[in-house]
Amino acid sequence: MKIKDALKEQNGSYILEKLLNKDKAWLFLNDNLEVPKEYFEIQNKIKSGYPIEYIFEEVWFYGDKFYIKEGVLIPRDDTEIVVERAIKLINEKCKMKNEKCKVIDCCTGSGVIAIEIAKHTNAKVTATDISEKALEVARKNAKLHGVGIEFKKCDLFREKADILVANPPYVENFWQKPNEYEPDIAFFGGEDGLDIVREIIKKAVKFEIKNIILEIGYSQKKSLSEFLNQFECKYEFFNDLGGRVRGVEILFG
Repeated sequence: MKIKDALKEQNGSYILEKLLNKDKAWLFLNDNLEVPKEYFEIQNKIKSGYPIEYIFEEVWFYGDKFYIKEGVLIPRDDTEIVVERAIKLINEKCKMKNEKCKVIDCCTGSGVIAIEIAKHTNAKVTATDISEKALEVARKNAKLHGVGIEFKKCDLFREKADILVANPPYVENFWQKPNEYEPDIAFFGGEDGLDIVREIIKKAVKFEIKNIILEIGYSQKKSLSEFLNQFECKYEFFNDLGGRVRGVEILFG
């Protein structure tokens, strides 16, 4: 197969750029060359369901490149709206306090939310996860981006903070994962997907955390509203770029 034929395939340009260590302009100028045999091996692996992000151990999120590996949730573009909302809230709160806010990023996974918050705010950020593999990836990403974050291995969180942010497991148990290589523990949140979300909220009340931003599923607005109505709080759901509910911002007290 010639390069010009591979460029017509999905992910063709990206794979060749990585394999040959060349940019897209070089590929078009040399499109009569044969593709390396590794190209076919990679394409076959992708067609079998293996994520391309794991093959090259990189993923782009919020305009930045991050390290990723098998067994850790791959960040999705939909989560960027949660990050934007969190950054706005944190900067407003820090300005009001005239000092650094303490922020917890619960269920941090690869650490992308915590890192973007650390890069775009003056907050003191703590990131937690129950998975040592996820924390290993998150620590490496924090080092790559030159930000100071305190990482803790624990179930959800164990301390007070000004603001809590989380992209927890919220997929209903009956849903099929997009692939078999990302961990179940990062996806599934019970029969209605809200088991861990509810636990996070109850724990936030216990630790008197006033401000929470959570990513949730588009079909969970009604169920979560019914749960939140038992607390003295205000809450607002917000949508992703596709117009679907993607998160909720909660204010206690």
